[in-house]
Amino acid sequence: TLPAASPSPTLHPPSMASTNALIDQQLAKDAFHGMKGAAPCAKKYIEAGAASAWLDIKDVDERDKNCPDDWVPRHPELVRLTGLHPFNCEPPLSLIMEQGFIAPPQLHYVRNHGAVPVKFTSDAQKQKIWDEWKITIEGIVDKPMTIGMADLQKLPFRQLPVLLVCAGNRRKEQNMIKQTIGFSWGPTAWATTVWGGVRLRDVLLAAGVKDDPEGKLHVRFRGPKKELPKGEDGSYGTSMPLYKVMDPANDVMIAWEQNGKALMPDHGFPVRIIIPGYIGGRMIKWLEHIEVAESESDNHYHFMDNRVLPVGVTPESASAEGWWYKPDYIINELNINSAMSSPAHDEVLHITPDSLAGETYSIKGYAYSGGGKKVIRAEISLDGGVTWEGGVVEHPETPTEYGRYWCHCLWSFNVSVTRLLSAKEVCCRAWDSHMNTQPNHLTWNVMGMLNNPIFRVKIHRTYTRGVVSSLTFEHPTLPGKQQGGWMERANREAMATPSPLMSGLKRVASAVMMSRSPSGVGIARQESGGAAAPAAGAKSPAPPASMNDIAGAKAAAPIPEGPITLEEVAKHTSKSDAWLAIRGTVYKIPEAYMKDHPGGPDSIMGVVGTDATLAYEEVGHSDNAEKILSRFKIGELPKPPGIFDNIPVVPIACSLVGAVGMIALRSLLTRSR
Repeated sequence: TLPAASPSPTLHPPSMASTNALIDQQLAKDAFHGMKGAAPCAKKYIEAGAASAWLDIKDVDERDKNCPDDWVPRHPELVRLTGLHPFNCEPPLSLIMEQGFIAPPQLHYVRNHGAVPVKFTSDAQKQKIWDEWKITIEGIVDKPMTIGMADLQKLPFRQLPVLLVCAGNRRKEQNMIKQTIGFSWGPTAWATTVWGGVRLRDVLLAAGVKDDPEGKLHVRFRGPKKELPKGEDGSYGTSMPLYKVMDPANDVMIAWEQNGKALMPDHGFPVRIIIPGYIGGRMIKWLEHIEVAESESDNHYHFMDNRVLPVGVTPESASAEGWWYKPDYIINELNINSAMSSPAHDEVLHITPDSLAGETYSIKGYAYSGGGKKVIRAEISLDGGVTWEGGVVEHPETPTEYGRYWCHCLWSFNVSVTRLLSAKEVCCRAWDSHMNTQPNHLTWNVMGMLNNPIFRVKIHRTYTRGVVSSLTFEHPTLPGKQQGGWMERANREAMATPSPLMSGLKRVASAVMMSRSPSGVGIARQESGGAAAPAAGAKSPAPPASMNDIAGAKAAAPIPEGPITLEEVAKHTSKSDAWLAIRGTVYKIPEAYMKDHPGGPDSIMGVVGTDATLAYEEVGHSDNAEKILSRFKIGELPKPPGIFDNIPVVPIACSLVGAVGMIALRSLLTRSR
């Protein structure tokens, strides 16, 4: 049964809408609009004035100046996770915790699938977009309509703090086990800010939404068309059940404010969807279209993103076996999660006489859950998760009038330094009001989503004259391609680089094999993952076809034989003739493939003609992506000389083989005696 309907608000047709006042006059009269429309859980921050609620970032970052987003000011300390473009980032964990409970939007994590589609470079352009923006509402409603920002502002205003979290939060830990198809979020793909707007419920009532007594209808919403490379219309869209939208306790909003001001470009200016307790991937930015329908969204991104598929599913089997379309694996509500901010990664705790005389250390962190559930416990373990002790949980928010908790909470635990001296690691976990908690170990999934095992911080001791003089703390990972963390260290140790001697012996063995090959060439190229080199004078083959039907792609110019220099790569920078180098290998990226690339053509065109190794590795790619890339190989960069290049390896190899044979023969003769 749906909640009792309030009287339907009246919206004027767009032609009768009053002229919008200037955005700054409407949204920045004072911090957070005073008390206008504020839920109880927002009032304390409004009363406090929120001095840090907005940071003055006006300059465009140097890294964005050759990208489609070369007009968007961004905080320079945000950790970029997908190279130069598209922009996906999170703040350092210590920095977001320093801001207090409410984060400034400039330090809010960003998840963009492509360029920001709503562009303005002046106040006048921004105002024009605001005045002319329209949202179409149609489908199973009595009064389909198109409304503007002035129409929305006639409805009851709602303002409350809400936590947004990307479903990929803490994904890098999964990528340390095996690369997923997602890039490496650290533990800060979240932030709580105060959002202002109207309930979507009120907008649908104004449009005459039909009753849904059986709970079968859905509300679809999407952003601009042609925004992204994939899908039928290039939009990002999703949906949720109508009965959830119409429940006022769920606070599903159309928002145009963040911390009392108009939305930033990266966060959806001029208007977006906010769904408290849900993953961020359901909260459409740059909202253009709402439809009440009998079925869930058919948008490409509704199905091909934000899923937790079973452990054994690969990118190939997910598509071949239809896993993306199985409803059991869709992610909507957040799961329980927590992480530790103090001690910070690489923090050093010096041991003094006072430390040993009862000094304590305050372990701190954050926790959250989904669906409005309250986090009721935060626990610490100093013995690897065998035993647990409860910490102090602080909820800076008050629940909504419906008893929902839409924000993260903070926790702390005071421990004596002497106990830390005897511990190998510190672990944390949280519990919510439905008794959900975090598992001891992660379970890998192909998208790396909803990763929430207990958070483990390793402790390393430094000794001076046989006595522990300090403790150094090590987090599991650092976001993106930043180096550090005990999981990454464990991987390095497990895959230690061979010594120069072993590398040389491998070159010797390779030379012996090549000397036995009829032509003496080809084997080395096959070992590196490409096709055998063509015979002298033969024409190089075009790159093989990919999954995107690019068999007809042809090189704009003949591909040179032998090594390809970076000077040559730099000559090929058009969409129809796009070359780049990655880890010493040169690739020609077909234009047809660019259109279907997850980041769109811009993410590739920004690095064509260069050595793109750093940009490629910053993103992190799955095994499947590596296979696709290998199809576009056309050659290799010149190899730098190695320590064995000037050594006559074949005679040495023969000598080594002979020596080994003599040793074996001597051993055999000794045994026979």
